[in-house]
Amino acid sequence: QTTLASSVRLNWTFSPSLSLELYAQPLFSSGNFRQFKELRRARSYDFLRYGTAGSTLTPTVDPNGHVASYSADPDGAGPAAALDFSNPDFNVASLRGNAVLRWEYHPGSVLYLVWTQDRSAFMDDGDFHLGRSLSRLANARGNHIVALKLTYWWHP
Repeated sequence: QTTLASSVRLNWTFSPSLSLELYAQPLFSSGNFRQFKELRRARSYDFLRYGTAGSTLTPTVDPNGHVASYSADPDGAGPAAALDFSNPDFNVASLRGNAVLRWEYHPGSVLYLVWTQDRSAFMDDGDFHLGRSLSRLANARGNHIVALKLTYWWHP
């Protein structure tokens, strides 16, 4: 598994009454699973790795050339049933962020303009390629929320 993540916060104060705060949390992670195995016996750390010692591991490839699933048989042609499972490889990219504009238009009275967005992209390929992940993330559909909050302080 390879993961690259960060939390970035930037604050700008334009004047005592006007500021902008930005927050971004990018995440890029991929997992490439190999050497599938099972315990040979309970309460041990002795494994049977599929594809060795008479067992079989057969991949099923989709039309794009990616492994879609596997069939593992712990004893090859023996009586044990084969196990079928989908390819657990993954490649995920996500970005969460927000921006808050704060304007104190009157002492104690504040206007907040908030924009929040999140987006993510997933592929069932376990190879870590930051450039490709950035491109997929930039093209992913995001969820955007804009909120406005206005407070007014009455004082005698």
